[in-house]
Amino acid sequence: MATREEEGNGDNSEARRAARRRPRRRPAPALLVIVIVGLAALAVAFALASALEDERPSGPYLIGAWTFGDRGSLERAGDAGAIDEVSVDWLQSRADGSVAAPKLDASFIAEARNKDCRVIVTLTDYDESLHTFDPAIAKAILATAETRRRHIAAVADWCHENAVDGVDVDWEALTAEQRNGYSTFVEELARRLHRDGRLIAVDVYPKTREPGGWDGPQAQDWRRLGQAVDQFRVMTYNYSGSWSAPGPLSPPAWMDAVLDFAETQVKPRKIVMGIGFYGRDWRGAQTTDLVWADVLRIRAAYKPRASRGPSAELMLSYSREGAAHTAFFPDAKAIDAKLLMMLQQHPHIRGVYCWIMGQEDPAAWKVLRKRLH
Repeated sequence: MATREEEGNGDNSEARRAARRRPRRRPAPALLVIVIVGLAALAVAFALASALEDERPSGPYLIGAWTFGDRGSLERAGDAGAIDEVSVDWLQSRADGSVAAPKLDASFIAEARNKDCRVIVTLTDYDESLHTFDPAIAKAILATAETRRRHIAAVADWCHENAVDGVDVDWEALTAEQRNGYSTFVEELARRLHRDGRLIAVDVYPKTREPGGWDGPQAQDWRRLGQAVDQFRVMTYNYSGSWSAPGPLSPPAWMDAVLDFAETQVKPRKIVMGIGFYGRDWRGAQTTDLVWADVLRIRAAYKPRASRGPSAELMLSYSREGAAHTAFFPDAKAIDAKLLMMLQQHPHIRGVYCWIMGQEDPAAWKVLRKRLH
């Protein structure tokens, strides 16, 4: 371009001199823009890298937990020095591309920050009116590039307005046919959040091979998702339930097998092992979820026989209203067994995430700090 300008100036010597000077002056603004943009990009990259390094501020492993906003549990975790990060389970995707957070509690975010906790918001496909994860939400959002873009913008705007540190994607009503579309959505959301200096996590169903045994895990391409996100949270719990005989929530041997596979698909530093804080009670084929307060009530009212199997989870056998019950609960001793398995078999993963604050044996926090911090 500069050469053509010089040639067009004819025999005018002043014009030729001016034209020769222009190539030196004209790139300067463009160069300045490049430098400024480059420095901005470096600043974002540095902030993100620093965030990742600070993600385990109190010890070699991350300790995180999902929460609906339980202050008592947050207080216990903070007092034990056993919490680095919380994921507030508040943000809900809507089929029209918008987001809603009906349980938003800004004061809880402030309280968590006062305890030096990073605050991530969990984004779900949960429909409050249906009381379930709704497949119609993902279907609408994943339909086109424009519907994905609109929803990503809504998520990013919400994060900016509420000053959270990142997003944890927990869509649980996906189908196997949405595998590619879901990966694309997470990749695009990751690019936007990283551009804004925020982190992204994804929650995945446990599996030991691709593509998985049913729609949930089949919709989750571990390799692609793992490349896009900063935290790859494997929900290594829910092993036993109404679909099985009474059994543990998360046997360490099974957790080990799931993490073995995860490490073939995702960089270990990104992998986070899920820990369930809840248990289950079987009455025949019927099950009821238990929290620690339920365990204490069963012990007081029914004097159950307590034992432990290979999973180390507390097993309570008792009779209630003439019916036999068997309950399993991952108390502090059981959680210790899971952590020891992780440390021995998967020492290079990032850490753990616990579902959900408020349901736990309070002594679990001290075990988590002892083993991971």
